[in-house]
Amino acid sequence: MEIPRLLSPDLTPILETVLDAVVVMSEAGLVLAWNAVAEATFGWTAEDTVGRPLAESLIPERYREAHDEGLRRLVAGGEARVLNRRIEIFALCKDGREVPIELSITTTAGDHGRCFVGFLRDITERRETEERLRNQALEARLTFEITQMAAESDSFEVALESALSAICEITGWPVGHALVVSAGDSRLLVSTPIWVETREGAASDLKRATAETQFFSGVGLPGKILADGEPLWVSDMDHASDLPRKGTGFRGAFGFPLKNEGTVIAVLEFFTESPISPDSALLLTVRTLGEQVGRVFERKRTQDRQQLLMNELNHRVKNILAVVQAVAHRSLAGAADPQQGYEAFMSRLMALSGAQDLLVAQDWSGASLREIVDMAMTGCGSDDRRVTVSGPDIEVPASSAVSISLAVHELCTNAFKYGALSVDGGHVRITWGREDEHKDGAFFFEWRESGGPPVLPPTRKGFGSSLIQRGIARELGGRAEIDYAPEGLVCRFTTSGQATN
Repeated sequence: MEIPRLLSPDLTPILETVLDAVVVMSEAGLVLAWNAVAEATFGWTAEDTVGRPLAESLIPERYREAHDEGLRRLVAGGEARVLNRRIEIFALCKDGREVPIELSITTTAGDHGRCFVGFLRDITERRETEERLRNQALEARLTFEITQMAAESDSFEVALESALSAICEITGWPVGHALVVSAGDSRLLVSTPIWVETREGAASDLKRATAETQFFSGVGLPGKILADGEPLWVSDMDHASDLPRKGTGFRGAFGFPLKNEGTVIAVLEFFTESPISPDSALLLTVRTLGEQVGRVFERKRTQDRQQLLMNELNHRVKNILAVVQAVAHRSLAGAADPQQGYEAFMSRLMALSGAQDLLVAQDWSGASLREIVDMAMTGCGSDDRRVTVSGPDIEVPASSAVSISLAVHELCTNAFKYGALSVDGGHVRITWGREDEHKDGAFFFEWRESGGPPVLPPTRKGFGSSLIQRGIARELGGRAEIDYAPEGLVCRFTTSGQATN
């Protein structure tokens, strides 16, 4: 490029060789020189600019009034505010882009008086690096804070609000909101009162639209996230036909799910006023923060479950101790021979222990009726050839299992002492089922003895008959009957069907 003769010959080699963009301007504001680096940086050529006002090309419109005023002040001998120092400002490229530059201006003498020499360096890459480092530092700090909060907080609500605030700070987006999956319907998200607004009242219309919308799976931004289980970015809500909250003053939106054991438990969503392109790095960052919040939910759920188990254990221990106390009292206090009372007590205690073992094996959810019967009969030494057991596989609730086990044990013990199992030819038949074919039909359980010595009604009620006629009836919510028929004892109890699953 040939440098115009308006400049001093001594300045020409500098403009040809300097590594920065150099622009020379007269006191009248006209461009006197424009080097090759300036052409490469800003797109304007020397032919575009030399001899024309600088304000028409390089200076963004918002700065032009201040530029003209400053130039007039300098020419009139006023204070020089930007000379001989480095400042950072934006410059206008030929294609309309604005780029950040570092600018230093000095003065020199030209053939036609004083002129201003500006050295301009594009600092876009430096700015981007600084911004990236700032964002990384911010993300690291907020991730640490969220992680620390997740390790210490027991409140899922506090964790949600902290995550919303952190992500709004990272993104600079003005609004964040949390929705949680309904406890009664896993296909429905419920809006929470947890909102973060960087400007008070910024989301008034959005809040109102949110309150009026039911976010079932697939409905709106949060519903789509619930359905897919993946983050979602909407560049412009106004151009999306299937978002019920468009037109509320926000254009860009994104959200992501919080999961526990692979299941969505909540959705966090964020909004900004302008359309904005997806940012994969941002989604990766907020997903990391979301995982920390999920830890709070998991720990809170574990603590709640532990407390529930402790309360249940406390309740069951008290019940078991009450049963043991009753068994001990009836076994020992009513025995003519202390040794026999002790043996009866230990036998009943073993039956109780067996029932507990069955329940523990099933995590206290209940036990199979067949297993309860088999365990109780084995515990009193019955012979499979003399006992017939038939009935469907029915699950017995934990609250009923112990009583049934003790009742069967008492019947078996009584049969060995006085009934069908006390002689070689005796037999016991145990059956159970529904009174009819319908699922809600009354449940029955029957113990029937045959082939034993003639049965005589007892002169007094023992522990076994009391347990069956009172305890079983109370536990199962049904009716228990014992028939001391001469040909063999029959014990039958029925329930409304609620005591078995």
